[in-house]
Amino acid sequence: MRALIVEDEPELMSYLSLLLGNAGMVVDRTDSVETALAALRTAPFDIAVVDRRLPDGDGLSIVKAMATAENRPAFLMLTARDAKPDVIEGLNGGADDYLVKPFEPGELIARVRVLARRRNPKRSLVLSAGNLSLDLEGRNASVGKEALDLRRREALILKALVQRTGRVVTRDVLIEAVYGFDDLIESNTLEAQISRVRRKLRDAGADVEITSLRGIGYILKKAEPAL
Repeated sequence: MRALIVEDEPELMSYLSLLLGNAGMVVDRTDSVETALAALRTAPFDIAVVDRRLPDGDGLSIVKAMATAENRPAFLMLTARDAKPDVIEGLNGGADDYLVKPFEPGELIARVRVLARRRNPKRSLVLSAGNLSLDLEGRNASVGKEALDLRRREALILKALVQRTGRVVTRDVLIEAVYGFDDLIESNTLEAQISRVRRKLRDAGADVEITSLRGIGYILKKAEPAL
């Protein structure tokens, strides 16, 4: 899941980024109406957590501007404007949910996940390929009954590959699925992370494997029998 945070308070922005990142999401951050709209028109997002009081206007204007967009995310307004008329205005203005500051971290994550399920109600919460299972709402994965110890980005890599089992996934697609706009990616970072995931699958006895296709990308497919 890819999330956009639109918040101009640096400390709160960092906290929200950590919170959503730990929940297994790819997180991008902006601090104004203008930069938020630019981000939303650049990449597809599942959820946008938006403050109403931004330096260049009301965050609700972002929701209204994206009302007819094909790739419109679900919008959660996160704001100190707690008066009933403000809440009603936000929901009538197109927001999918409205949460008042200060908030409980667990409630925020729960609301984000509910909004994501509403956008795609037929989506299974668990992906599987062979004897590998992956929980979409966290980074829990297992091979048979053995749990895999995955770092956040390793889980995102595996998710992108499992969702496309048997199909080639290009490096660009993986980078978009795993990294945010501001992440620094060294030339061999992705390859090193894929190598770790490949080793963990092998060590756990998975009957699927990640194969590299030089110059093209990667594919998750049935493992070749050992000689």
